[in-house]
Amino acid sequence: MKPRELVLALRAMGLTQKQIQERTGIPQPTVSKIGLGRVNDVMSRHYLALLHAHEQAVKEATIRPAPFAWPRLHE
Repeated sequence: MKPRELVLALRAMGLTQKQIQERTGIPQPTVSKIGLGRVNDVMSRHYLALLHAHEQAVKEATIRPAPFAWPRLHE
């Protein structure tokens, strides 16, 4: 995945730019610029941090059980 795709995927998983900053160490304004495609050359350490954060988020999503909802009998 490209850096922009990683940021967009993390955002789609419900993370805020601030949470991405906390997980990666990348400043929030830079996270925003990467997500908008305004950064042409992402530093390799930032790319690796985004990749690691994405892998962790995927693991958390697969470990966390989906919320249970009782089926509606009358709609």
